Amino acid sequence: MRRPVLTLLPWLIAILLAGVTAFLLYRVVRPWETRRVEAAPVVMAIRRIAQFSTVEVQISDVVRYEEVKQFFIFEFPKSATLRLRGRALGGFDLENPQFRVVPDVGGKLVRIRLPRPRVLAVDPRFEWFDETSGWNNPITPADRTRWMLWARGQLSVAARQAGIESKAREHARELITSAAEAFGWRAEIAFD
Repeated sequence: MRRPVLTLLPWLIAILLAGVTAFLLYRVVRPWETRRVEAAPVVMAIRRIAQFSTVEVQISDVVRYEEVKQFFIFEFPKSATLRLRGRALGGFDLENPQFRVVPDVGGKLVRIRLPRPRVLAVDPRFEWFDETSGWNNPITPADRTRWMLWARGQLSVAARQAGIESKAREHARELITSAAEAFGWRAEIAFD
């Protein structure tokens, strides 16, 4: 009875090792990218250009926060007004497995698939003014921290509303197309 289990164990281990090896090779050596010498400079250039295809948007807004603490019928408000200014960088996450560069050496065509653009970084500048704090409901450092985190998120939302994603697509298309043309190739760009 134990003999069939002992006979199958080495086969199961071998199959598991083969699966893990195939997965690792697939992640390291991307099968959709060619390793031909003629295409290597174009593929490397496109990868580097895609990395630099970020766009910047300047944003400013004024936000008012107000929280009320109620004790029986009495209300103790605390409020602050915050002026937000900053810049947001938008671009592509090139670690995403959806990013692909597939060259066609014969047709001198390179197909690029980019993931959806997103806000990569926000560099905020905050200015607090018009703070009102009650004796029973004071503004604490935790309040300021929470409000600043919320304001940082608002800057990301404002950047998306300002069209940072479409600007990143246009900029990437322009840079990658001109880089491919410099090598004498054509570029076909698709976005998720």
